[in-house]
Amino acid sequence: MMRKLMILAVISAVSLTACGGGSSSTSEDPDRTADVITVGTITRIGSVVSNGVEFNTGSASVTLDDEPGNPDALRVGQVVAINGSINLRNGTASARTINFLGEVEGPIASINALENSLMVLGRTIVFDELSVFEDAEVDTIAVGNLVQVSGHWQSQERIRATHVKRIANAWAVGMPMEIKGEVNGLNEGLQRFNIGPQTCDYSAAMLELAGATLANGLYVEVTSTQALENGVLKLDRIQARDRDRDRDRDHLCATGCEFDLEGYITEFVSATEFTVDGSPVTSTSSTVYVDGTVDTLAVDVKVAIQGTLDEAGVLVADRIVIRLPSVIEIRADVEAIDMDTASVTVLGIDATTNDWTLFRDDSDADLYEFWLDDLAIGDRVEVRAYLDAGTVVATRLERDNPSSTVILKAPVESIDQPSLTLLGVTVTADAETVFQSADFQIIDANAFFGTVAIGSLVKAEGTYDGTSILADKLFLRVCQNGCL
Repeated sequence: MMRKLMILAVISAVSLTACGGGSSSTSEDPDRTADVITVGTITRIGSVVSNGVEFNTGSASVTLDDEPGNPDALRVGQVVAINGSINLRNGTASARTINFLGEVEGPIASINALENSLMVLGRTIVFDELSVFEDAEVDTIAVGNLVQVSGHWQSQERIRATHVKRIANAWAVGMPMEIKGEVNGLNEGLQRFNIGPQTCDYSAAMLELAGATLANGLYVEVTSTQALENGVLKLDRIQARDRDRDRDRDHLCATGCEFDLEGYITEFVSATEFTVDGSPVTSTSSTVYVDGTVDTLAVDVKVAIQGTLDEAGVLVADRIVIRLPSVIEIRADVEAIDMDTASVTVLGIDATTNDWTLFRDDSDADLYEFWLDDLAIGDRVEVRAYLDAGTVVATRLERDNPSSTVILKAPVESIDQPSLTLLGVTVTADAETVFQSADFQIIDANAFFGTVAIGSLVKAEGTYDGTSILADKLFLRVCQNGCL
């Protein structure tokens, strides 16, 4: 059973402008509720947790790519729009509807390992340390694999993948391929248009435009079950879509109630005029910033926003959290678990989890509902995290199968060749240690220690004796397109 999470400032913020009606005093009406919509990544499963809110799903209507579904089909890492309500007295939340829509489904055309990216139906898919791979691993996906991608939009129509599911090792006739986006380059004579760089042939397609006219700028979903011909996608169907409706921005909670949104800034004019995942956002003089300031806002910065929608459909931000990159990586056995602080100790390092930590079981146990209380001392885990005033804050905690090799990636705290210190752990090289530069070139020990500096990001791989690591590998790293 999922544990109830703290709803942060939602209760106090919504109680002043609740869409649910009723008395202004929650003590007078213990059942008074407020509407809330959240668009973000699923971080825990059982109930569904997204954007730090745990939603009971017992009476929820679930749709998966427009088809009826059930909560058991949802997966950690998927981006969903949840329409629900919060009890203003006790903070419990219930989902009315949960809507999952994949961004693209098709065969992988190419993989760029250096840039951590895939190409699927013309879409550049960027993955990082928080991307969840289902029925595949980041190092086992291959060109030709048929994948379904869920994620957040970035600038230049790139998609930052939060969930990549391998559907098949190779596409076969009859398997659906789908992509969403705005029509561009429409050529009515040739009956072709583009979605991003993907050329589409609609000469034999069924048009479901809901009264709209096929034109440049129309937001659509296109589907094909036919083989690509010289890179051209021969369409079976074109369906006009409303991105606001897909994200539940025009549903029950039109104005005045809580709207939570996670994503990347896709366009930026000023702090009072920018878009996140295609949704218009504005801030005010009373907007609270966490882990950044108003000056941190820029294109491709990842944010989580709490606020309300105004009459024009603009999200007015009460709170903007700047998502810090997860530069820390720890792979080792659990040494201690503290349920009171929701933390684990690994390699002597305390890592604190919170309402936004992504929990997943990738071990042979493969628990669908997985949290700290499912862990045991000695379990192998992978932790991705960032430093917040000296505290290691986990953004992802995954249980893996046993391994004798440990991995620690973190900023360097001290250097004394042949040793250095990462998060208080001494890492020592010997004559067998392999060194690598930040541009993935093999170098010798002197070149490595002549380059590394305090604050440099270093990844160590080796054996742990309970206090220190003997490194088989020491790699310099720079976070680009995430910190994979």
